[in-house]
Amino acid sequence: MKHATNHSQTVDINLSKMNIFSKIKDIIDRRKSLNEIYDDIENMDVVLLEKKLEIFSEMVTPKFAEIGLKNWNGKYIWYSDFNDEGIKHVVEFNVFKYYGGSFSFGNCFQSVPTLSGKKLINHRTDKSTKIIYYKRLEGWQKSFEHNKPFNPDKISTVNEQKLRKSLDKVLSNNIPKLQKWFNKKTTIEENISGLLKDVENPPFEIGQRIISTEYILAFLYKQKDDLDSAEYWIQEHFKKSLNDKTEMELIIKRIKK
Repeated sequence: MKHATNHSQTVDINLSKMNIFSKIKDIIDRRKSLNEIYDDIENMDVVLLEKKLEIFSEMVTPKFAEIGLKNWNGKYIWYSDFNDEGIKHVVEFNVFKYYGGSFSFGNCFQSVPTLSGKKLINHRTDKSTKIIYYKRLEGWQKSFEHNKPFNPDKISTVNEQKLRKSLDKVLSNNIPKLQKWFNKKTTIEENISGLLKDVENPPFEIGQRIISTEYILAFLYKQKDDLDSAEYWIQEHFKKSLNDKTEMELIIKRIKK
């Protein structure tokens, strides 16, 4: 009994230490974030689009080409060709407020259409390339989840020096992670497996994504000719009330076609 009490006390002490360390780290991160804001104000020389794209061409495009994303739309999207299973790997630069941004990544599928107005649009051309199975970089997702002031995957555009420095850091830290994720998401089965895990443990979001995990699963199962699973997952998607009656009819018609 005494041993159990001592163990409980040790656990409580360790948890208390972890909470203290977490609070200290949060204070340091907030101070670091404030210092960056002050530095940004003092050294503001915002990188405009033309210069930004020039730097992307120089620094970003060759790095993504190394992991198979050999195509660039000339602005914010890099992507591979479709493989034999109709899967294309994609990275996109997302612009933040207040002179910054970060990269999101994921897969585009020939077999998964999305709604545009009152039509279902396929994403089978270079021009229509879109991240359908969507992920954020790890540091960005964690800062988003825990409302942290410091995002280690943020790319600064307040001036050219900071843009180049932050790009170099974010690419160095994340290229291996991106390559690992893409290598494990090259088949329909691998993508279904990853999406099912996301259903069990959904990533933190604010609001609902129009292209839900369940929606993607429905169309991937349709591609496999598993119509029972396809209809099950599209009904799970509809439970989120993201579509009106007309849209639901369009989607169901495509699933059953």
